[in-house]
Amino acid sequence: MIRRKMGFTLVELLVVIAIIGVMVGLLLPAVQAAREAARRMSCGNNSKQIALALHNHHDTFRTLPIGVRARWGHTWQWDTLPFMEQQALNEVLIRPIDDSGHSGGTDERSLRIIQLARTPVPTLICPSSPHANPEPRNINGLTNRATTNYLACAGNNAQNDNLTANTGMEFSNGMFNAVRCRGAGATATCDRQGYRFADVIDGLSNTLMFAEAEYLVDAALGCDICDRYAFFNFNADSGEGSDFSEQLGSTFFAPSPRTRGIRNNSEREVSYDSYHPGGLNAALGDGSVRFISNTINLDIWRAVGSRQGSEVVNLD
Repeated sequence: MIRRKMGFTLVELLVVIAIIGVMVGLLLPAVQAAREAARRMSCGNNSKQIALALHNHHDTFRTLPIGVRARWGHTWQWDTLPFMEQQALNEVLIRPIDDSGHSGGTDERSLRIIQLARTPVPTLICPSSPHANPEPRNINGLTNRATTNYLACAGNNAQNDNLTANTGMEFSNGMFNAVRCRGAGATATCDRQGYRFADVIDGLSNTLMFAEAEYLVDAALGCDICDRYAFFNFNADSGEGSDFSEQLGSTFFAPSPRTRGIRNNSEREVSYDSYHPGGLNAALGDGSVRFISNTINLDIWRAVGSRQGSEVVNLD
């Protein structure tokens, strides 16, 4: 009797391979969706930690941090470091802080600022973000700067990120803004301090404290000035200060312009956005974190951005 060797024919093998390919094609989107859901949750947890840190800052100093110190460069995220278990990083800077030091300096103050600017803090980065952290390219005179995906809210009336009257971020109506600071050493001073919770007359649960923003420095993809850097803004340290969108955003424009295909530097640099499908994480003044839909009504979005508009807001 002749015994035949058992095995697969070429057709059978091709059928099995085809079935495996179909199964992988069906499973891969589900796996990717599960991974993004985990990243979105982690991003929301970051937002909660930052919100808690801002509340602890207010409890300690009876005020929120200044959004950005124009002419000096120090930002709200630097002020918040001690309340995110980053006291040592906050203390890298020489006190009193003032307008001395810059990205190309070799003096002690400049070297300390550079060290701070190059130190990433994971809590300030959304895991869904595809950009490099730190940023390897030379932007604003420095390589390897620590990036961030969270911008404090300057209000709903800021249309640009400068000190422009009426449309800039100096007198905007949010919970944070750019403040002019002057001088050095013992005479260093700022025009105003940060806002208090008592200044939020619309109510903390109705007012945006901060939200996610995209990072992008690529004109081919729609924005070459959507760069967000943590702790210190070198452009804000130059002259009277500018480019506050490294740390401050606005609800004047609808959220998620990247998803909507907006290719407009001036809109995208001050807008909130994310790398999550459908919306973005946002923290309100009461410390709660909400997922805001990309399709939120613009009037409601603007109302949330203002601390003093007397608007009735319903995010549910």
